[in-house]
Amino acid sequence: MARKTVRMPKAHAVVRFGSALALVAATFFACSSEDQSSAAGGSTATTPTGGGGGATSSGQPGGGEGATFLPDPEICAGHAGEIICVDDVAITCDADGKTANEQDCGDEVCLPGTGCVLCLAGQFSCHGNEVLSCNTGPPLQWDVIATCDPLAAACNPTQGACVPLTPTGGTTPTGTYYQYARFLTASSAFLGGCDVDSYQDLIYVNRDGAHLDAYSVELLDSDGDGEFEPNQHPDNPDDPGPIEERVLTLVQTYDVPELGPINRSEIYALADRVYFLDYDIPGKVFMYVFGTGVVSTAVDGPPTAAFPMLGHDETDGTWFASLHYERQVFSYHAPTQAWVAEFKYPDLSGDHMDGIEVVTDPNTGMAYVYVTDMTSDFLGQYRRDRGGGWVQENLFEYAGTADHVEGMGFGALNHFWATGWDPPDVLYEIGGGDLAKFTEPDEPPPR
Repeated sequence: MARKTVRMPKAHAVVRFGSALALVAATFFACSSEDQSSAAGGSTATTPTGGGGGATSSGQPGGGEGATFLPDPEICAGHAGEIICVDDVAITCDADGKTANEQDCGDEVCLPGTGCVLCLAGQFSCHGNEVLSCNTGPPLQWDVIATCDPLAAACNPTQGACVPLTPTGGTTPTGTYYQYARFLTASSAFLGGCDVDSYQDLIYVNRDGAHLDAYSVELLDSDGDGEFEPNQHPDNPDDPGPIEERVLTLVQTYDVPELGPINRSEIYALADRVYFLDYDIPGKVFMYVFGTGVVSTAVDGPPTAAFPMLGHDETDGTWFASLHYERQVFSYHAPTQAWVAEFKYPDLSGDHMDGIEVVTDPNTGMAYVYVTDMTSDFLGQYRRDRGGGWVQENLFEYAGTADHVEGMGFGALNHFWATGWDPPDVLYEIGGGDLAKFTEPDEPPPR
């Protein structure tokens, strides 16, 4: 049989998954693991641009640096000497009714007759957990009118209030995916453990809280047709045929005493380092660099909650975390150094949440947050909408072995990789089908 090591770019923004709540709940979770604010009422809020997390609106403070546009000789016709607005672009018309200047308002808003302004009367916005109201002054400014408790509510820029989250999306499947490789400690190179992520063809697993095992995965041309087909599956109508074999090889073990207990931690892998979350140290994200063996703090967030699951959106640098039974997802808002409530998802009949991952669609550049319950029969796909809220794009389902999810990552073979306990401990691969349309380039498979 031909043998190939498949190295593909990591198309996701990080995440970690399924860590469990507590060791005392080991019969359920075995391997998995859950201020800065201004005074409300009249205090001035300075809102920097950029940074992940928190709901936003078109009136979010910041921006105002204009791009250069080609003058349109018709756009100022009938508006001589005026400032007009077209799609949040402020256009200054000269006395002859021609375009004199154009400025993209960016995160500000365009006010006819004035141009780009910070905000408009009656407008609300969000800055992390802070609810902002436009104070027309003078001076024009955003005022903090409330600060939300992320464990209870999220800032709503439409209502201008802290609003409790309700589950977003439904429980009716809209697509399918499949299970492929399944490595058991009793019959493969897999040494066990939970909390997993992947970078290119490498898969990293927290074995016991002090050892990080790095494995390579190879795809075999086991059907002998001269092609390497990671999505081939007897039940996959897009790529039918026998599942091609995979070979798992232990490459290296790193001693990381601070890695955290396997039932309450998670991993995000890059080429030269891993980030990890420890349930016992709430709010923080740590970094271990392979070359130096040094552990440092990457995110020094407040102890909002003991998060057992972690994810990362590499498109904008946003960290995500989540809670088990609440099935609630948070993001880290770097400008205010706070964890912010984002969305909840419905009960997917898996007892509790145990997986989260962020994967960027290589065809559209859209970052999706994927969530799953302890059993992996369902994989929810979520995206942030233009108003800062969240939409359930799809709910993928598979009729597979239903291994427990106790950690989940994405990378090798453009598939998700999960760990669980059977027993024995298991490392397995899921993907393909309708899910592949969002995780792999158009060719292959066709969109």
